[in-house]
Amino acid sequence: MQTEKVILSAVELEDVPAIVRWRNLPSVYGGFIEYEPLGSTAQTAFLNNLTPQSSRRLWLINARDLKAVTYSKAVRPSADAVPVGTVGIMDIDRRNRRCEFGPIFIGETEYRRRGLALDAELLVLDYCFNHLGMHKVIAHVPESNAAVIRLHEAAGFRQDVVLRDHIFRGGRFEDLHQLSCLEGEFRERFTSRLAVTADGSPGDPGAGSAG
Repeated sequence: MQTEKVILSAVELEDVPAIVRWRNLPSVYGGFIEYEPLGSTAQTAFLNNLTPQSSRRLWLINARDLKAVTYSKAVRPSADAVPVGTVGIMDIDRRNRRCEFGPIFIGETEYRRRGLALDAELLVLDYCFNHLGMHKVIAHVPESNAAVIRLHEAAGFRQDVVLRDHIFRGGRFEDLHQLSCLEGEFRERFTSRLAVTADGSPGDPGAGSAG
């Protein structure tokens, strides 16, 4: 899955050290609803449990940057792919045709605020609706993570409800925002932007991101 800015690829075992490093950055884990320090053993075990039958998916976010040559990686989706973060979905419910958007982050700080997170989110939503056949994708975001709330809204999510004092983080209770994106709403707003042209190159999925 790709746009002019981003390629989403499978996560390989060689990506584990980078993911562990990203996940343990305060600027990343500070946005998680629940967080424990992540180690390589736990991340490897998590990846080993990701099968086509599982209720979760995880992708590596790669920035397209031919100028970056410092990242050594054996398995690359393209020559210009630079791993910068991850994105996933969870709780895939095929009967009710819904799932939850998981954590999304750009771990490499120099690649933030380039619109990469929005492109990645739109690609995942397109996968949910046009490949998995989902009707609804929900997201839960802490009140303090305003950047991700704005990101989801830019990708077509709408506010459903604010759950007051719903989570306990950092020694205090915090509101939790529940948002959702419906299949029809997404198709109407974004399908043409994600359409692949006749020569196989991706269309423009839009710009602007908090990630």
